[in-house]
Amino acid sequence: MEQNHLPMHHDPLLVGASFVIAIFASYAALVVIRRMRQGHQSPSWLWMGAFTYGMGVWAMHFTAMIALQLEDLLASYDPLLTLVSVLLAILGAAAAFQMVRRPQVGGLGVLGAGFFLGIGIGAMHYTGMLAMRLDAKMSFDPPLVALSVLVAVVLGTFGMWSLTSPAFDRIPLRNLLAATLTGLAIPFMHYTAMLAVRFTPNPDTSHAQLAFQGLLSLNFFILLAVALSALPLFAGFLLESASERSLEVEA
Repeated sequence: MEQNHLPMHHDPLLVGASFVIAIFASYAALVVIRRMRQGHQSPSWLWMGAFTYGMGVWAMHFTAMIALQLEDLLASYDPLLTLVSVLLAILGAAAAFQMVRRPQVGGLGVLGAGFFLGIGIGAMHYTGMLAMRLDAKMSFDPPLVALSVLVAVVLGTFGMWSLTSPAFDRIPLRNLLAATLTGLAIPFMHYTAMLAVRFTPNPDTSHAQLAFQGLLSLNFFILLAVALSALPLFAGFLLESASERSLEVEA
């Protein structure tokens, strides 16, 4: 018997915002990782970059989920699974950045970094999806699920390559290029993954009463995530300015 899947639509403005958030958070994270590659090997720098990128993945995902329109259904989210989802993104980014933290990185290091970055994005997305509570059942198309993760891994790998390869040394705005590639890995994975999911009406469940409250909470936490993602970016700029001033004094 053919199932009646709910039609999905996305708010174009929020979709655009999700792309901006992903690239912004990636740029902030790569500012931190660039300083590690310049000699700042403290673990705190690594975790700062991973936290920034992970929060960016989280903020992009839930901005896109708020953009999702499923007829008159609203969604709430399980707090524990939502927390687990962002931790998975942070751990994936930490593993990736650990492999490219030094000035010289080989091909295997770049491939490994792209793999962990993509896996972290995918794990965050699907855990975040499982955290949804709404009056519908979810099902997934396995080939499209695999494709969505592959998209994140490939774009993440290209981003890590552009960050670490000497071939990109003379390219203007190199860091912006790397941030754009690693940032696009997040929304491209997400929207490919949304092609893999099907929502089927399920009148036996009732989460609608909590949904509106849940969405308000998500809006607040998304703003918080974007703000926290910005901190390492400004910290990096301040540190760079301080280093330049000290060099001028020494000269």
